[in-house]
Amino acid sequence: MTLYIMSTTIIPGGAWGRWEMDQVPSTSFAQLLVDGTPSDMYQHGWISAVGHESTAAVLSEILGVEIPHNRITVSPVPGDRFLCFRLLQRPPEGAILDRRTLEDIGYEFALMRYIG
Repeated sequence: MTLYIMSTTIIPGGAWGRWEMDQVPSTSFAQLLVDGTPSDMYQHGWISAVGHESTAAVLSEILGVEIPHNRITVSPVPGDRFLCFRLLQRPPEGAILDRRTLEDIGYEFALMRYIG
């Protein structure tokens, strides 16, 4: 079972089946990353799947935890979990997503679970 960090709540391609999603306060999100193993469901640590360097940098700043840029394709298996950063509205065309822009747009954090 893997814990992924994502910059979206879009379900990865090919992951048909049941999913659960709950809102998570940013402090809880950051604490899960810092602790690394708050329970056995996080026994393998976490993997960043944040594909844009600027988004990874801003997430690192917001959370106080280094989130590396890592443009990968995720192929979930049942039991995988996803800590997700979600914008509350679509950014304007060509917007540079720095911290100020993200604060203006608004965002929240979610925990998605792939049931299978």
